[in-house]
Amino acid sequence: MKNNIALAAFFLFFSCLASGQGLFPIDTNKYSIHLPDYWRPGNKIWKILTDKLPLVCEQLKEKELCGDYCHPAYTIEFEMTEPFINNYYPNHVLSASTSQTWDFITVYSFECSLLLFNEKDKLLTRFILVDTDETWTLTNRASLPSYIPITQPKIYVGSNLIRQTTAASISMEQQARGLGGTEGQTPYDFINRNKEALAPARKDLLAVVDKKIRSL
Repeated sequence: MKNNIALAAFFLFFSCLASGQGLFPIDTNKYSIHLPDYWRPGNKIWKILTDKLPLVCEQLKEKELCGDYCHPAYTIEFEMTEPFINNYYPNHVLSASTSQTWDFITVYSFECSLLLFNEKDKLLTRFILVDTDETWTLTNRASLPSYIPITQPKIYVGSNLIRQTTAASISMEQQARGLGGTEGQTPYDFINRNKEALAPARKDLLAVVDKKIRSL
């Protein structure tokens, strides 16, 4: 019987902990920051934020950063959207007898913010680190099989050359539609088949955010 009472008291205690977090006193002199694991404790980004945020945020002035086991008055949460792809385009780098080397440029945008919440989880302020009107580029290099331009016959009137058309004079729009007169894979076909691989990964976005924070 005593064991059952002790067990019931044990579960009641931890049930209160789980459902009654608000019963713990608020530490009005503390705030916390939650960042992705990309920035581990000791990373310079933590020092930059703890130095800069109190300068631009009235609620954080003269307050200390706390660890994981505290009930702070304010919390900074990290928010980042998925990338929006604005464009893809190829840039020719090198020609060889059997291959062509290209840089494939991905132009994208996204948004990243730090959100300030109070102890009641009410959003107070949004600090925008990366805005959607900013554009960024990512470069991926790849080699494609060489293509052979189709050359139309030379047309002469007397001794004057009237027209000679090669693939070099075909418009970008025509090549994008597969009308470039090429043999093998065109750079535009490569883009269409590999858009997911050419898109920026989460680590690419975080690298942009890292650069932005370091410039504060």
